[in-house]
Amino acid sequence: MTTNSRIIFNEMPHGLPNPKTALIVDDTQSIDLDNVPLQGGILVKALAFSLDPYMRNRMRPVEIQGDIDAFALGETITGFSVAVVLRSETPLIQAGQHVYGFMHANALGMKGLSLQVLDNKYNLPWRYYVGILGMTGQTAYYGLKDISNPKPGETLYISAACGAVGHMVVQLAKAQGLKVIASCGSDQKVSLVKSLGADHVFNYKTANTAAELRMHGPIDIYFDNVGGPTLEAAIDNVACNARIVICGMVSQYNLGTDKTYGIRNLWLLNRYRAKMEGLVVIDWADKYLDEFHDVVPRDLAAGKLKYLEHVYNGMERVGEALVDLLIGNNVGKSVLVLEDGV
Repeated sequence: MTTNSRIIFNEMPHGLPNPKTALIVDDTQSIDLDNVPLQGGILVKALAFSLDPYMRNRMRPVEIQGDIDAFALGETITGFSVAVVLRSETPLIQAGQHVYGFMHANALGMKGLSLQVLDNKYNLPWRYYVGILGMTGQTAYYGLKDISNPKPGETLYISAACGAVGHMVVQLAKAQGLKVIASCGSDQKVSLVKSLGADHVFNYKTANTAAELRMHGPIDIYFDNVGGPTLEAAIDNVACNARIVICGMVSQYNLGTDKTYGIRNLWLLNRYRAKMEGLVVIDWADKYLDEFHDVVPRDLAAGKLKYLEHVYNGMERVGEALVDLLIGNNVGKSVLVLEDGV
């Protein structure tokens, strides 16, 4: 029998989750790797887990509806993972192959067949498939296509520009001939985003967002990862026929429902004939996934795209990593790695 560690949702947070008690590692379960029945599925070993802001929204009572199911208290959490196949009872997937998808956060586990077999022809690190080559990279890629509908010479503003989605949007936008305004939360991050090619970058903690946008706008596209007053400032400074992409609202995730920030200037969307649309990555996968897998790994391997990531080694660091993400202590994509060299 082999220990099968798992991450469980242990405590309902009120505000910012407690990094030591909200998510904990349970080592009490075990699994017989050679004999556990697979029932036509596969047995995998997890290599890396994705840590994402939306996970905070899942830390709520299960009876409260949301855009994704809540975590069940006391149960194993789920999220995007990359794993290697140890055994298989389906001809669709072979032992030794690597798979990506939405999985339970177990070190070892039996899976159904709704996973993507990875073709890593550029021999990139496997952990990249929970970041720039996974959901967050796809979010940036898809969001800059149909919803943004960018045209060379337009101005794009991206908040949380040093985050998992933001730093890729900066690079994709510049490659498409856009002027890029970017904001992030430290001087170190400002320097990093400048190195990615952004035209104007500011630290929102020390600069006035509205004033910066007045000076360097107006904005044709706003890619919103923050919400709250930042979204309001962006709306104040949009151009006619602007597009606002609602990707995330990390500034609001740790607030109670009675404390969230109400946007006061939505009427300006009418004045400027602006469009605001929510972005959920799965809505665009059928249309763009094959293109994404052709373009992004190739450009990453060739050095045309730079990848910023914040790696946390070991399952026991999950609580620390999630809180770092929610308060902006991470740089780039936050990844929980379970095995050296992944």
